[in-house]
Amino acid sequence: MAKQLHAFILLGLASGLICGFGGPLLPDIKWVENAYPGVVLGLFLFFAGRYVANRNAPKMLSALLVIVSASIIGWRLAVKVGVDSGFDDLYLFAVCGAVGAGCVALGLLYAWRIRSGVLLFVLVTAFAGALGGFVFHMVELVTGISSVKSDNVWTIVLFTVWQTLLFVGISIALRFRISRA
Repeated sequence: MAKQLHAFILLGLASGLICGFGGPLLPDIKWVENAYPGVVLGLFLFFAGRYVANRNAPKMLSALLVIVSASIIGWRLAVKVGVDSGFDDLYLFAVCGAVGAGCVALGLLYAWRIRSGVLLFVLVTAFAGALGGFVFHMVELVTGISSVKSDNVWTIVLFTVWQTLLFVGISIALRFRISRA
């Protein structure tokens, strides 16, 4: 199980770094910019489930499409909540992180055929997303990265912190699920 956790941490770091560093390199097409982080996260989650957690779906293409779609929806909903909520900064990133992670968890339920411990899986994953948002906010407060002239640093830190903690949460949720079965 420790190997799975380490692999999930590395996949989360890689996914976050690709999202953060790849964003500025994208063409200036709005729908590509809107979908890119969700597509990258979804692909990494698909490979994590297939090759690390051995969660093989009978229909691979539909599992891939569900995970990527849930990741895109989660990303866009998190941004929408962040823009429209009016929450204080202390809670904003945690709420956005929980919303995004909750959407991802719902997609993983189908794609990874999780049938027992569903509520625990969703709650642990959503909590990991909220924790990722909160940790990012604390990093932002301590380092002052929001005052940096380039948004790229802020984006790289956001994606890397949040996605790494999301992957850790998913790994822990899978471990809880296995120990209860």
